[in-house]
Amino acid sequence: MLITARQSAVQPLGNVTTDSFRPGQAAGGRCTRSARVLDAMVDLILRIGYPKISVQDVAEHVGIGKGTVYKHWNSKEDIIDDVLVREFDRVHDQFMAHLPGDRRMATLHGTSCVLYRLVMANPVLRAYNTRDGRVLGTHVAAQGSPDALGISLVSVLGRFPYLELLRDHGLIVDAVCSPEGQLSIEAVVSGFVARAGHADDLEETNASSRMMATVLRRAFEPVDPPEPADHDRMTKAMLAARPLRSGTPMRATPTTGER
Repeated sequence: MLITARQSAVQPLGNVTTDSFRPGQAAGGRCTRSARVLDAMVDLILRIGYPKISVQDVAEHVGIGKGTVYKHWNSKEDIIDDVLVREFDRVHDQFMAHLPGDRRMATLHGTSCVLYRLVMANPVLRAYNTRDGRVLGTHVAAQGSPDALGISLVSVLGRFPYLELLRDHGLIVDAVCSPEGQLSIEAVVSGFVARAGHADDLEETNASSRMMATVLRRAFEPVDPPEPADHDRMTKAMLAARPLRSGTPMRATPTTGER
């Protein structure tokens, strides 16, 4: 394999781990044909790399005809887009599920620390963020600007609705909610993403997440620590608004009764 899924637990804050998450693994319920195609794409990506994969390869891996794949997607580029959105949505849902259990996750530095570790624990998302051409070819997050899918760490942590929620609850300084402030956060995050590199190194990932969280806290959060009530209100606001979600619809929508 080019990259293997990490097996060890990651505990960035509170009780969050990556044990329950495996890239390409169905989140529950019956496995639809569309889900099987996405699972097959993940498996092939980690085995031989996206550039070497054809739609025919994906179809054979699932055990269906190529024409059936084309009923849902126009190209393998559309399939990988759905893979990436699905993988990020699963990471996002895992983050949100643990948010009520640790109020520190409702801060900029806490969110960044947790999401960084969860994303880097996912080999497909790691490749997308670190621009790993061996795994994804040129189908990676854009460099120097928000990516088209809106799922890179740079895009997510610099998203204005999220920053505005933090400001409204007194968890970042007002100046951050500006184009300049957004650019500053993106610069910090992109630097630590680049530092992570392509290697699946748990110790290095943990160290990078801690350093990034420290920089974000010192540069963009108020000097005086917030009150617990501020964290609690922010947690409720995030659960209601879900400002970190991708907002990118899947291209293929499973039909009723699909197997």
